[in-house]
Amino acid sequence: SLSTHRRIINLSQYLSEMLDANKDIDRPGETLPDEFGNETWYLFGETFTKEWAEFLQHYNLPTCQSCTPLHRQQSMIALSFGIGNIGSGVQWHLHGPGFSETIHGRKHWVLYPPQSIPVYKMEYASRHWMENVYPNLEDWNDQDVKMELKHDEEFLKMWKRVSAKQRHFDGMMGNENESIDEIEEQGPSNKKPWECTINAGEMIYFPDGWHHATINLERYTVFVSSFTTEHN
Repeated sequence: SLSTHRRIINLSQYLSEMLDANKDIDRPGETLPDEFGNETWYLFGETFTKEWAEFLQHYNLPTCQSCTPLHRQQSMIALSFGIGNIGSGVQWHLHGPGFSETIHGRKHWVLYPPQSIPVYKMEYASRHWMENVYPNLEDWNDQDVKMELKHDEEFLKMWKRVSAKQRHFDGMMGNENESIDEIEEQGPSNKKPWECTINAGEMIYFPDGWHHATINLERYTVFVSSFTTEHN
């Protein structure tokens, strides 16, 4: 999804570092809101080695049209295992569709539809946005909801007509028919995002192209994300 640096270390070493973080200032096992993203470590993403693949074979896939054993066999669904301490998470980013299930702990999600742009500072971890930007955003009123639903319906119609490959091709060739330019983002959003907390045993579906960020709420949170081609 998003990373600044990568390290290859043993899982036991990662867990020890994660749970002892900021122990010297009496905030053990916690990622603080003023910490920079490139100074914190987060196990998520590149769990694709033979050992991880064998481990994740025991995971029951979500119930969806593109989550069958055949899709897994043909590598059309990618699984990623993650563990994060309290306050850790992934800063705003976007990618294709999928699911994320919390196995242990709690994870908070914030999301914006593709046409809205979150305002954030990339150099900070996601907790900085949660505690410094989120409180200043406006609540939704009834008119906002009606306008958002209208924009979402229009955007979704266009999104379905223009596939990712078509958008890329049209952009390169300079075609004047439907392209990514016609479904351009509206601009920075001053409204609060869509949000929810995923508890242990619960799962979220994140649609294609939606901006999202996460923050872990327990001493340690364990989760599995399934990246699919599920667009419905």
